[in-house]
Amino acid sequence: RLMKEEKSIPLDNLEVHFRSVRDSRGLLTFAEEMKDFPFPIKRMFWITDVPEHAVRGGHAHTTCKEIVCCVKGSFRLVISNGHENRTFLLDSPRNAVIIPEGVWCSLEDFAKDTVVVVGASEEYSMEGYIRDYDEYMTIYGTRDSEQH
Repeated sequence: RLMKEEKSIPLDNLEVHFRSVRDSRGLLTFAEEMKDFPFPIKRMFWITDVPEHAVRGGHAHTTCKEIVCCVKGSFRLVISNGHENRTFLLDSPRNAVIIPEGVWCSLEDFAKDTVVVVGASEEYSMEGYIRDYDEYMTIYGTRDSEQH
């Protein structure tokens, strides 16, 4: 199906810090295509009402990039390129993380009433997912890496 990757996807420079304007009416935070994220958004979705101890994600995309932002509450985002792992605490609507294609992601430790917004570079396609970690490691990783 897919060839094993020759080199790993870098996990550096994936954090995005959105600009905000505050006045007496509150905080307005915004993002602009090609300034705050390097790809056009073709799909957006929201994650809400996550039960205690539930984990979201648990997959990688073969071609789709995503930008993940916590607009309310907090959660941990754990990503892996098959060789190294990075963990981000997302707890502010001003911060986001870009998940490149070929990177495994897991969303964990959701605070009560957390709201996550995700922008994706492609429309939904079941064929674009790798949902089995062993398959992911066969394509992108090394066998001695730990699962997330």
